[in-house]
Amino acid sequence: MGTKNLLPRIWLTLVAIGQIVFTPIAAFTITYMFDFTIQFDPEFVFSVEIREDLFRWIIGASFYSGITALSLALIVGGFSPNPVVKRGGWLSTLKLSNKPRDADLISRAKLQHKNSPYGQMIKLISDQHGDGKSIIAIFGGLQLLAIPFQFAVVVIPWIILMLLLPWANNGQLLELVVICYLIVLIISLRIFPKVASKFITFATFARRWLVSMTKLSIFFPILVLWMLGRLATVLVVGLLGSSIDITAEQDFIVGLMGGATVPQNSFLDLMTALSVLPLAAFTTLTVLGGANKGLPQWLKVDDDWIRPDKPEPIPEVKDLLDEW
Repeated sequence: MGTKNLLPRIWLTLVAIGQIVFTPIAAFTITYMFDFTIQFDPEFVFSVEIREDLFRWIIGASFYSGITALSLALIVGGFSPNPVVKRGGWLSTLKLSNKPRDADLISRAKLQHKNSPYGQMIKLISDQHGDGKSIIAIFGGLQLLAIPFQFAVVVIPWIILMLLLPWANNGQLLELVVICYLIVLIISLRIFPKVASKFITFATFARRWLVSMTKLSIFFPILVLWMLGRLATVLVVGLLGSSIDITAEQDFIVGLMGGATVPQNSFLDLMTALSVLPLAAFTTLTVLGGANKGLPQWLKVDDDWIRPDKPEPIPEVKDLLDEW
């Protein structure tokens, strides 16, 4: 199984790198790097201006959003390689625990790993792959299933902000949006394995059909990020309008970029990237983990496993005499 999966695993590794590094660069470049001008009167004029002043912001924003998204996917998703679990978890592995390789600590780490979103997903993917589905097809289906969750992570924090705006302090909008975002992201990653286990077969078939019809598989993450970014801009700027002031957030982005030229809606675009990329990276990492040669034993035990009945206790001599 390992040799058979070598090329697909290499491809998915490149996809993971592309999702974290190149997808935000491509989406931000499409949105801001080119300024199109179309004029019909008195004569038709079409011109394209390259905004070189935004190049520094595009690279910086892509770097920060990619690193943050990868960290969120690993931390919130409960990523733990087998060697880490066998040592009792991250604290024990990093020698921050006073009980290294403690049996109780290792058992607890195995249970946490099994119940984490990452553990549930790699077991699901391993089962699907064992049934004959290719890991590329599984990855495509999971990528399709992730879209509603990415949409929810983009939209719900801003809807909550709209509801709480009358009671919110304008200077604390960033904190409010970030807190809502983290809550929605955590809930989404917790629910995603359960939804995936029910709809993975249908999503895999639908993904194959879409790819055969459109041939846009490689551009799929870029299109999702770009479309959801425009949706966030319409939702916040179009619906909230002047009732929301994100000047402080824009100033924070300017300071983060070292004074580089920053687009007006840069805060919205960064939040959109951080809504889409963690789920995309999480999906790719779980497919890579689930395509390994074999799962550890603690992941193979089902939740409804029932321990065999204990053997009948040997009756005491007194009880035998009473019966006789």
